[in-house]
Amino acid sequence: MDQSLLPNIYDFISKTYPFSQLSPLEMDAIATAVKISYHTPDDVLDNADLAGAGLYMVRTGACEEINKQDGHLRARMGVGDTFGYTQIDKKGQSDYRVRFIENTLLYFINRKVLELIIAKNKTVGDYFSSCDSVRLKSTHSVPAQTGTDSGTRTVFEAASRHCPVLQESATIQDVAIALRDTHSELAVIAKGDTPSGVITKTDIACRAVAAGMPATAPASGILSKGVISVEGSESVDRAFELMVMHSVKCLPVTDHGRFTGIITPTRMLRDSRLESVYLLRDVTNANDIETLSGLSRHVKGIFTGMLKSGTGPHEIQLMMSRIADVFYRKIISLNLQKAGTPPCSFAWFAAGSLARSEVQFLSDQDNGIILEKEPDDNGRKYFEALSDRVCHDLDKCGYPLCDGNYMASNPKWRVSLKTWEDYYTTWISDTTNTAILNSMVFLDIRHLYGDEKLTDGLKDHLIETVNANSRFLATLCTISTNVAPPLGTFRQFVLTKDGKNEPYFNIKKQAVNLIVELARLYGLLARSKATGTYDRLLDAKNSGVLRDEDYLDLTEAYTFINSVRFAHQLHSIKNNKELSNNLPPSELSQFERNHLRDAFRIIAKQQQAANVRFAGGKGIL
Repeated sequence: MDQSLLPNIYDFISKTYPFSQLSPLEMDAIATAVKISYHTPDDVLDNADLAGAGLYMVRTGACEEINKQDGHLRARMGVGDTFGYTQIDKKGQSDYRVRFIENTLLYFINRKVLELIIAKNKTVGDYFSSCDSVRLKSTHSVPAQTGTDSGTRTVFEAASRHCPVLQESATIQDVAIALRDTHSELAVIAKGDTPSGVITKTDIACRAVAAGMPATAPASGILSKGVISVEGSESVDRAFELMVMHSVKCLPVTDHGRFTGIITPTRMLRDSRLESVYLLRDVTNANDIETLSGLSRHVKGIFTGMLKSGTGPHEIQLMMSRIADVFYRKIISLNLQKAGTPPCSFAWFAAGSLARSEVQFLSDQDNGIILEKEPDDNGRKYFEALSDRVCHDLDKCGYPLCDGNYMASNPKWRVSLKTWEDYYTTWISDTTNTAILNSMVFLDIRHLYGDEKLTDGLKDHLIETVNANSRFLATLCTISTNVAPPLGTFRQFVLTKDGKNEPYFNIKKQAVNLIVELARLYGLLARSKATGTYDRLLDAKNSGVLRDEDYLDLTEAYTFINSVRFAHQLHSIKNNKELSNNLPPSELSQFERNHLRDAFRIIAKQQQAANVRFAGGKGIL
């Protein structure tokens, strides 16, 4: 190789992930070993060029991978894209061939050199793994641009060891002194070695002092029982989740059931997470819609703060969903106070992204009401007024009205359990695309308020009815796989044009939803009552419906796609642009393009497998 080319090769490699993670010495070794080749349109690399050969990098030009089994396009690649590494362990025959569609300059690194670098650098090894899910999982270790993720720490690492334990005979003053001396927020009250409950500083102020109790009164009189605790070996994110779910500001820490300390928001949370805990408290304590509307302005700041700090997409969605839950419940409660006693038992449920606990800042309302029985005229007027007020109050608090009118304010979605069951029976037995499309938003439901037995009853009916009609699953599969991931044109992505004639792809419709729908399909087949995408996939794996490797592929693809989605929403927020799911390819980094290609391949493969599995409406292999 002409040594004068080395500076250009080194410069290119040093700016291309994952080689950018190498030491200068390792990059020198790679650059020196590079071989250069030039290809014209319709040239082909096949078999010996790929199987067991090494790694190709596109320096200029474009080419495409063609699957040799069915002739389908695997991907189109441009500058900075790599190929060949999935064929390193092949002998003789490659799985695909590469055809050049432009004049193209390639850099080639042979197998021995690549294996040497992989052996010394795990980041490079994972990135060039032959397994799609391993490549996507490797993205977890890429450092965020700002902040670090506290979820990598255990509770033990973040907890305070100063948690006083007193016997039931202790007085309120004894507890106050112990809290003062240990600078703790919480004390454990025990009977012998068995914990009875906890007392916080707030308990002393609000339950004892405010009630005029003497300091010598037994501490057991202000005890909180049914203690929520967290094992020290759990992640900090798990402690955070428990704190949010139970609206508490501190948790006792246990070691195999034995109390060893305490964890508080100030010890475990970044500013955005700390703000979320206080927001939940303030929403719970609010007494009117105007106050709630003002509090809702903090939600975008929390969303942005979590994005900036590198919090994982699933944790962001979980937090946004928990915040939405608290707003929903408070708004329903306030309106019930005004409306008076309901004429019959009812359940308010969430549908769509909130049902899946996958809310993000663009989510709107999807909800409904299940009534214990068909109401009379007065009952219909009561629930009409209630649902109208609730839905419009939610809109005031940043949860927009649904354009499709899938809300409890629509009388069609405010009916008795029997009518809801009839809806599902009709949707599932009428296996036309139109019937199923009308039902799909309500295939994800989660209880929010009221009589949970009504929601559980409807979910049971859904699961039983679906599994009694395999044609429904076959049709649902056809609909769910009708949209393909955006591999194909513009190097890697199928593009559409917006009103300004600018190319983009919709990451929600063309990627996120495709995995959501596959998870729903397999969850229904596994009789899972879960609504979240991760939970459905896990239930499907645990029940034997989904193979372990397919579970890993889909969860890693889903995580990475959402991380890209949120990263670009953060970019829009920083640049005062309107939030959107439309991503122009020009705004994608090389790193994002490469791994989106892996994620889209996984989706395409899983869609094909689902179509084979559910062909003929059998619903089984």
